Amino acid sequence: MPSQKVSTMKDVALLAKVSIQTVSAVINGKPGITPETSDRVKKAVLDLNYHPYPGARSLRTRQTNTIALIVADINNPSFAAIASAAEDVAHSNGYNLVLFNTHNDTQREFNYINKASQQWMDGVILVATGDQLTDLDSLEKAGIPIVFLERIPFGYLGPSVTMNNYKTGNIAAEHLLELGHKKIAQIVGPQRLRIACERSDGFISGLKSAGLVTEGLVSVEGDWSCESGYRAMQLIMKGYEIPTAVFVANDRMAIGAMQAIIDKGIRIPEDISVIGVDDIEVSSFQSPSLTTIRQPFEQMASQSVDLLIDCISGKEPEIIQIIIEPELFLRKSTSSIR
Repeated sequence: MPSQKVSTMKDVALLAKVSIQTVSAVINGKPGITPETSDRVKKAVLDLNYHPYPGARSLRTRQTNTIALIVADINNPSFAAIASAAEDVAHSNGYNLVLFNTHNDTQREFNYINKASQQWMDGVILVATGDQLTDLDSLEKAGIPIVFLERIPFGYLGPSVTMNNYKTGNIAAEHLLELGHKKIAQIVGPQRLRIACERSDGFISGLKSAGLVTEGLVSVEGDWSCESGYRAMQLIMKGYEIPTAVFVANDRMAIGAMQAIIDKGIRIPEDISVIGVDDIEVSSFQSPSLTTIRQPFEQMASQSVDLLIDCISGKEPEIIQIIIEPELFLRKSTSSIR
């Protein structure tokens, strides 16, 4: 006979429609959980015949006041801003923060998650490498909560903080359309990532809502770097008809795209308008300064630490999946069609 699948805490959380941290809090008898939620979790435990890891409760009595922050690429100024803000908030709450940089390597990410459980971290904040949900069993067995930040895998129902990326694309489309642009291209982020897909989908949806035919929309994929934005813009300008505007999925690629346009002898924004996403510090110091949609990294980092501390203490957060609204910052890289 085939062996029966052993239920995990994640299975219980999915059935009870709560976070893994809430399941852990109920099992460990922590305060702050409503009776209704507690009953729902206990029923799911019975229905699934779930047996908690026997050492988890005793393990969590050993606290280190240390939080792990795992990021995909610390060279990315967005993640550097996240790390700085997260460290400030952690420190003000009496926690040390340990930084792990995965270099966009999923195996290294898996190793760091295991290391966080082995080194008795109180909690983990993860800026994931990709959209495949990394195996979190080691954290679950040790009773260590996790919060996903910025990049949220499809299907993940636990604690998370991100921006409304679909609306971000919508805002970019609305801005360029209001300026009268119709020949529009886009430089998208890696399509293996949910945030990149959502920004592109939101942008295309915004164009369609205005009646624009998008079947022939020129779209080139980059990898978030300045270099990839430069190469993508070169490809776009080799096309039969050069666009009057381009939406770029992050500021670094937008800065690279702007340099490619300038090197071609084309004017910004007189000939091509450029809009990015993130509002990294250098964006306002470009020539011309970059119109962008701000992703509030400091706010997101702060809320992720607060959310994680709630989970560590066993408190059930009011909002378990926090979505931040994007904001358009007008500068000099976009203008009305000439």
